[in-house]
Amino acid sequence: MPNVGAELASVPFGKMIYDMASAIARSQIALDKASIQLVKVLASTTFDYVPDVVEVLQPNPRTLKGVTDSQGNPIVITGVQVSTDVETAFPLTLLQAGVNPTFYAFTNSTIEVKMSITSTQESSNTLSVGVSETASANFLFASGSVSSHVNFTSSNKFSYSVTGSSSMSTTLAPVPPPKNMMPRFFLVNAMDPTKITISQS
Repeated sequence: MPNVGAELASVPFGKMIYDMASAIARSQIALDKASIQLVKVLASTTFDYVPDVVEVLQPNPRTLKGVTDSQGNPIVITGVQVSTDVETAFPLTLLQAGVNPTFYAFTNSTIEVKMSITSTQESSNTLSVGVSETASANFLFASGSVSSHVNFTSSNKFSYSVTGSSSMSTTLAPVPPPKNMMPRFFLVNAMDPTKITISQS
C-alpha cells in the first residue's frame, strides 16, 4: 500500500517558497526602477501654470421688457456682470505641482497547498460445496458411488488516488517615496526686495 506520509513529503515546499521569493524580489527591483524613472519624468515635464484667476462681480441693472408695476412703471432688476482677470501663466514642473511618484511594496505573501488522498480496498470470498450420489441394485448385490465438488473464489480490489493543488498570492501596496529621493523645494519670496523670505518644503 502506498505511504501517505511519503506523498506529503514529496511536495516541494522549499522550491515553491524560493521561486515565489525570487519572483517577488525581481518584481520589486523592476517596480523601484520604474518609480525612480517616474521621478525624473515628473521633474522634467512642465506645463503652463496659471497662478490666479480673478472674477469680479459687478451690478448690471436692467428692466424687464413688457412687465410693469401697478403704477405702470417698468420693473428694474439687479443683474450681474462678471469680469475675469487671468494672471500670466508660467512654466511649472509636475513635481512642483504636487504630482508625486508612487512606490510599491509586496506584503502578505501566502502559499497554500491542498492535497486529497483516497485509498479504498475491497475483498470478497465465495465457497460452494456440492454432493452427488448414485446407486444400482440387482438380484445378487448392490453398488453405489458418492462424489463431491468444491468451488472457491477469492477477489481483491484496491484503488489509490492522489490529487493536489497549490495557489500563491501576494499583496502589492503603495508606500510613500523614500525621503532622500524626493527633491527639496525652496520658495524665495522676492516680491518685496527689502523683505526677502525663504521657506523650505
